[in-house]
Amino acid sequence: MRKRKKIGNNRKKREKKEIKKSDKPFVIGFGIFMILIFLWSQFSNNGDISESELLTINGKLNSELIQESSGGTQKTYFWTFLIKNQPVKFSIGGIAKVGFDSKLFKKTETNQSEITVKVDREIYEKSIKDSRNKAVGIKYLASKNRKYFDLKDYNENKKTDIKFSYIFLIIGIGGIIYGLGMKK
Repeated sequence: MRKRKKIGNNRKKREKKEIKKSDKPFVIGFGIFMILIFLWSQFSNNGDISESELLTINGKLNSELIQESSGGTQKTYFWTFLIKNQPVKFSIGGIAKVGFDSKLFKKTETNQSEITVKVDREIYEKSIKDSRNKAVGIKYLASKNRKYFDLKDYNENKKTDIKFSYIFLIIGIGGIIYGLGMKK
């Protein structure tokens, strides 16, 4: 009787070992996902933005510089302001935000400062037509007092972001190699 009980217990242990799932598909899937992020960042880059694609807007600053956020748990922060007689908000975020000194802007500029911004012509026109999205990202910002960032700075920061995306490629390839080397 005891021998039968031991055989039954051993069979249960074997079945439990067989049920245990492998992490191998998860690791390989994660590696593939990282490579896809890398490819997306490379192909979404349209190259440098040229001056001919931009629309220049001059006017008086009509509001303070306000920090806003978008997104759920992973909030992204950006700065917005208004220019008198313009139907949209102008936002400084993402790549443009890297070279922007918000403290200096708040200290130097008042509500009546003359501001010059350059925005993507197509996005500006779409934002005017679309009643929901009334914010346009700027590629150039200057006033009579100071130039805060220009198109050259914007394009340089964009290239830096592309170089950063190689980290995703390295992680992805490493994940796939590690996953293929894993036992079951």
